[in-house]
Amino acid sequence: MEATAVSLARSVLDGVLSNAGSAVADEVARLIGVPKEVDFIRNELEMMQAFLKVSSTNPVPSDTVRTWVKQVRDLAYDVEDCLLDFALYAARTSSSRATGSWWLTPGAIAARHRIAARIRDLKASVEELNQRNLRYHVVVGSPAVAPRAADEQPAVLPDGGQDASSAAELAFQSSLVRMVHNDPDLLDEFDYDVWVTVPHPLDNPEVFRRRLRKELGLARDRSVAEYLHEKRYLVVVDDLHSQEEWENICQVFPHQLFKNRKGSRIIVTTRREDVARHCAAHVAGWDGHVYELKPLGDDESLDLFCQKVKATHVYKKTDYVCPPYMMDQAKRILERCHGLPLAISTIGGLLANRPKTGIEWENLHQHLGAELGSDLRNITKVIVSSYDGLPYDLKSIFLYLSIFPENHEIRRTRLLRRWMAEGYIAKNRDMPVENVAERVYSELINRSMIQPSKASLGVRADRCRVHSILLKIILDKFIEENQLFLIEKQSGEVPQSKIRHLVVSRWKKKYEKLQNINPSYIRSLTIFGECPASLISQKMRLLRVLDLEDTSNLKNSDLKHIGKLQHLRYLCLRGTDISKLPSSLQNLRYLETLDIQDTQVRELPGGVAKLEKLRYLLSGVSFTKDLLQKMGESGKVNYKTRLFGNIGACLCCNSSECCKVYNVDQFSVRAPDGIEKLKNLHMLGLVNVGKGNGVAARLKNLTNLTNLRRLGITGLSEKEGMELCKSIGELRRLQRLEVRSYSLKFLIKTDGESSTQPRMPRHLVSLRLCGDLSNMPRWISSLNDLTKVKLLGTQLKQGDIEQLQNLCNLALLGLWEHSYMDTSLHFCSGTFPKLKFLDIDGIKEIETVTILDGAMPELEQLWVNKCPSLCDDSPGLSGVPYVLKLNELVLKNCGEKEKLIKILQAQVNGHIRRPKFLIGKSILRTTSTQDTSQQ
Repeated sequence: MEATAVSLARSVLDGVLSNAGSAVADEVARLIGVPKEVDFIRNELEMMQAFLKVSSTNPVPSDTVRTWVKQVRDLAYDVEDCLLDFALYAARTSSSRATGSWWLTPGAIAARHRIAARIRDLKASVEELNQRNLRYHVVVGSPAVAPRAADEQPAVLPDGGQDASSAAELAFQSSLVRMVHNDPDLLDEFDYDVWVTVPHPLDNPEVFRRRLRKELGLARDRSVAEYLHEKRYLVVVDDLHSQEEWENICQVFPHQLFKNRKGSRIIVTTRREDVARHCAAHVAGWDGHVYELKPLGDDESLDLFCQKVKATHVYKKTDYVCPPYMMDQAKRILERCHGLPLAISTIGGLLANRPKTGIEWENLHQHLGAELGSDLRNITKVIVSSYDGLPYDLKSIFLYLSIFPENHEIRRTRLLRRWMAEGYIAKNRDMPVENVAERVYSELINRSMIQPSKASLGVRADRCRVHSILLKIILDKFIEENQLFLIEKQSGEVPQSKIRHLVVSRWKKKYEKLQNINPSYIRSLTIFGECPASLISQKMRLLRVLDLEDTSNLKNSDLKHIGKLQHLRYLCLRGTDISKLPSSLQNLRYLETLDIQDTQVRELPGGVAKLEKLRYLLSGVSFTKDLLQKMGESGKVNYKTRLFGNIGACLCCNSSECCKVYNVDQFSVRAPDGIEKLKNLHMLGLVNVGKGNGVAARLKNLTNLTNLRRLGITGLSEKEGMELCKSIGELRRLQRLEVRSYSLKFLIKTDGESSTQPRMPRHLVSLRLCGDLSNMPRWISSLNDLTKVKLLGTQLKQGDIEQLQNLCNLALLGLWEHSYMDTSLHFCSGTFPKLKFLDIDGIKEIETVTILDGAMPELEQLWVNKCPSLCDDSPGLSGVPYVLKLNELVLKNCGEKEKLIKILQAQVNGHIRRPKFLIGKSILRTTSTQDTSQQ
């Protein structure tokens, strides 16, 4: 625990000293007459930081030291809070002194006295802390040589040690079931197959019902029981914790479903034998069985170990083989793991970032000797060792993950932006803070501390999760340090200490704990599920992160105090029913992230242009495969006449009358006046810049956004499109571009060689186009940095796709609904050299997909979905044996394709990599299809 306390304290001190050493702090201190006090505090904090640096390397298991370290951290928080108020005061002062409007007013004088008094109180607190240090002899000798207590108790799970080994096996158990679930011969016997991971705590059936309905692609008003009544289905229920959870799930599967006699099956994974036997007994009419997972064998253990050891940058590009001279050490280490996959993965991840030497591995083996022995329950000690081996700055960052519930898939960008808002990511003079955060994220994955969950269509781990054992360990540490408080079913009494992070999960109106919480010290508020009424209070004056993503029952009135939260840096309302933002939003001078994507907000307050520190402005409906479908579901008018003016209409008719603009703002946000002044913006989109929407006449001024990395834009006429191209051609840092319009043909007109002709940015890495393009512009073949291309409604043909075939870095190609109009699609030898993922979805006209020998040599995933015209014979999808690196082949929702499936199954069986082959015979109705592969 002391290592955790030290790492948390050091992280806070790093941020405090950075702020305390700034010119702003010095200027404020001089103005209010306390420069000596500020210097004293700064010097004392530097000495504390030096002490903690030594302690973090060789922690002393002393209760006295741990208590003192906590007090140092709390004092550092108080100093940081004061400095934040200073910065607000200084910002207001600098703008008002020039005009004389506020500097000499009674309010300004009172503010100066109040801040000066706080500084003097902090100085007294620092002196008192130092006296306490001397009084109780906290530092006795050098902590670097202090011995480790022999009787120190190992960390155990709160559930008790008996569950630890079975929990360690759960991930491997789930993997085994996943292999069975992906077997095409098995799936061919069922009408529907779904995989549902149980959210925890599962205290009512509705939560599970919503997840099951989503996986089945059912609309909200459809009954799961009625839908499955006459179906032969396979449902996997993953990670069940208790018999009570199973009783809730059973309510979703009424008695008649268990007795439908269609040969349906429910597979449950659980770490508890009593739960497994309870489930099996419950479905005795189905001859329920219990399968107990066995440990890995020697060969499997060694394979998994080598796979984890190779995770460093040196080894990750090739298969790592343990050298013969290190084989003895490897086997001795694996003997300690007893075939437990989690133990092997954790130790392999621990070694992945250490020298590959016999001495290093021998030292680890000796270290594990006392910790594992023959008792499998001590697997948690190995995991704690892996955590303790993290650098101090990574400890606090990793602990932060305990905010998210078990089995929750965490979006990468959400996590990174929260880290930055909290101040966990140290600034680097040679690297943008976003790049530093990306490195931290990658390092945690390489160390096996977090698990990549859903890769971004086979290219990058855009979602992650924390293993349940790791989560329990870090959750206990974070709560023990009084950093986190959870409002949920298991919550205890509200602690008397200062709560820094508040999480509301599975809210029930009967809870009264919120009334007993002091909100004035809370740094982050995160809500999962329902939002309690009147929770967001102006008393949360130090709040930095307000994360309400996918929160239900959130109303516009719940945001009325937003403008009072002047330290807010991260505001996420994504996926909520919010339709209007308060005008007081303009007061959030520190706001860096404003995420209102997939909400009902269609217009931003005019004061948004005053948010000078804003870096990420995300709005509108996200770019997904079912974008056309969302248009159709949005109102009574058919989607063919609604899609951003009329993308759908252009796809289905030639009449010029179809080309009128309808509801152009419906799936985007009107750009407010002055948005081009936000020079710190890194991401902007999706904004509507059409006529009458604020910036149509100022498209040229987009060149002021010199830091812009990502731009999403819609509502363009041909003339406005040409203006846009001229502007973005000057944005040298632009990497991701998304354009939606009923016609994208203005992009073709940028192909001219004239010096007056607009040019597209040459360093784009991602391009998303939605609208009638008809012909691929020639300039796209020169974008050698391009890694992702997603097309929707572009109406292209074979020759247009060939414009992409020689791009040397293209890793992902998504051809979605109405993007391709030919009946055949060919990939020739030597083309698409780096493509890893090919996603063909909703192309109704396509009959054959042909891959020739030598095409797409790096392809790992090939998905063909909702292509009903595909030939039911070998020409339907040919060339799979030539794709030597293929890991996953998907053929779903293409109708009855029995011949093609048998051919592909034979090809997969004989493939060198034996890729997964996922199939599905049914075509889901377009009115109920749900897409979950995009974010």
